[in-house]
This record gives sequence, C-alpha cells and structure tokens, in this order.
Amino acid sequence: MARLDAISVLLVETQSSANIGSVARAMKNMGLRQLTLVDCQTDLTQEAYQLACGADDVLDNCRRSDSLREALNGFSLSVGTSSRRVDWIPTAYKPKELAEQLAELSEKQKIALVFGPERTGLTNEHLQHCQWLVTIPSNPEFESMNLAQAVAIVSYEIFQRLVNVSLGRAMEMARLDQVEGFFEHLQDCLAEIGFLNEQNPSKIMLTLRQILGRASLEERDVSILRGILRQWSWYVGKIRRERQSRLRQNY
Repeated sequence: MARLDAISVLLVETQSSANIGSVARAMKNMGLRQLTLVDCQTDLTQEAYQLACGADDVLDNCRRSDSLREALNGFSLSVGTSSRRVDWIPTAYKPKELAEQLAELSEKQKIALVFGPERTGLTNEHLQHCQWLVTIPSNPEFESMNLAQAVAIVSYEIFQRLVNVSLGRAMEMARLDQVEGFFEHLQDCLAEIGFLNEQNPSKIMLTLRQILGRASLEERDVSILRGILRQWSWYVGKIRRERQSRLRQNY
C-alpha cells in the first residue's frame, strides 16, 4: 500500500531556524517525519523547537547534507517546488495532481519533496536535480508564500490521497543516483564521439534530461540504456584500434 514514510521533505539552504521548526510541525500534522536539511544556513535553535510544537522528533532525527545531489542518494524521484515554468522539467503538477501520482509510486519508491531557500526559491542549479515539478496556484499579484505554508499545502494533499489508498502494480523507478550515473555515462559517450560542444556541454545534456525525464525511467530501463552505452564505447574503441592498426601497417 501507499506509504507516507516513503516521502521525505528536503529543505535547501534554509536561512531561518524558525521556518524549520514550522515545517517540522506541518510535516507531522500530515504524517510526514523524514526531514533533510541541505546546506542549511542556520542552527536548530530553541525557537525552532518552540515553533515545532511537539514535532521535536522530526527535528531530532533530521538528516543533514552538504549538497542536494548528495541528499538525493537513495531516492527514486525528486519533486522540486517552484512558482515558475522550467523548460527542462516537462512533468509539472499542482499539489492534488502530484498526490494522485505519488499514491502509486510511494508503494515501493522513495520520494523527495524539495523546497528552496526562503528568498529565492530553488535555483536552476537545484532544479537540474529534480525530475518533476509541483506548483501551488496562488494570487498572481502576490505569489510569494512562506516556506512552512508551502510544505503544509503539498503535504496536506499527499496525506489526503495516501491514507487508506488501495493500489495495483507500482512502477519500480530507478534511484536518482542510478539516473545520474546514466547521464554521466551518456555525456562521456557523447563527448567521445564529438557530439557535445566542449565549451557548453550542459546545453544539449539539459535537453536530453528533458526528453528522458518524460519516460520516468525504471531500474530496468537504466540498466538497458547503460548496456547500450557500454556497447557503444566498446565499438568506438574497436574502430579506433582498427584505424590505428591500419595506420601502423601503412608505415
């Protein structure tokens, strides 16, 4: 069945200890207990515990990571929160729509909900590590929302949908570290044949992430794709060896 404990909240570069406490309270209200602080800009002060209002265990057991990439190790899906459109993330949901998707995926997969710094939100660099996007509809004349409010709204929709849900077969999505490993392998292979612009290889790689992001790659998919890349590298090496052999014979 769907599992709330499969879903974690990741706060990136949070600056206010009070906000962390308020987030912990909102999480526990909605049955979420897994909190990770990524490159946190503050300590957990007494104010954080006061505003947690009984969610001390969420704060006491929170994980810490130096980078978002490190924090996402072991997760199968990362969902970034943003009020703006992001070209290379084709899959974007409102909170209720996201909850519908997670009802199935949370049966077997670990999912990260990623929230950005209070002042700027998630940057493009952060969002490169996110496969899906969730956007909270709000007044276009005043879209800015408190961090804890955003967490509460998304968590509420997930809680409503996941409690007492009955599921069929769940997708077995690849872990994010497996997907990142694939993209690194792909970039090496494309560079090997001169396909990438050496000055700006990330441009085409972002497009490829967008294309493959629509597929919601499962573990088996990544395994097959990496097998193709290994065969690719072997064949390129074979062609080069044969060419070098012919050159030596000519001399």
